[in-house]
Amino acid sequence: MRTFVMNHDTQPSQSLEEPIADFFKPLAYALILLRKEGYPCLFYGDLYGVCGGCKGILKPSCNDKLADLALARNLYAYGRQRDYFDKRHCIGFVRFGDSGHPDGLACILSNGPAATKRMYVGKAHADSVWTEIYGYCRSRVKIDSRGYGVFGVVARNVSVWVREDAAGRERFGKFDSDIYSSLQGDH
Repeated sequence: MRTFVMNHDTQPSQSLEEPIADFFKPLAYALILLRKEGYPCLFYGDLYGVCGGCKGILKPSCNDKLADLALARNLYAYGRQRDYFDKRHCIGFVRFGDSGHPDGLACILSNGPAATKRMYVGKAHADSVWTEIYGYCRSRVKIDSRGYGVFGVVARNVSVWVREDAAGRERFGKFDSDIYSSLQGDH
């Protein structure tokens, strides 16, 4: 099953325009990119922004961090999944990794206030420290001896947590989505 959040028919200025609240897009993309089910499609306009139409140049979605969610999928979204769909406005899930990608991830989403959730990431991660790759939570989570950690998320957003020493951590925050700058200004 293909999963998507937006496409060229639903973007601004199109006949099937379907506005999605800015705060909700990171949550929706985290769900389609990081969960086990589905084959996600990233909309070019959400990744790079949209140029043209009656609204001019629209910036990339997800606070310009959609590429980081896609990278998290590529590096860490493998193996079994455990869901924590136990609160109305805050859910979470864990991907445990597999033999080729052992790091795994913990994801927590809130469509309401800031929140925390205690989740099991596995005994293999006992006593490790996890940090957030999406950039909104600066805290560190120490995994206890039984494999549990308490992960946080800011209001109306998503947080993706991985081991601070996970392979590929240095690659986050480096995607350049600015492909329209040469079109702005005087010509």
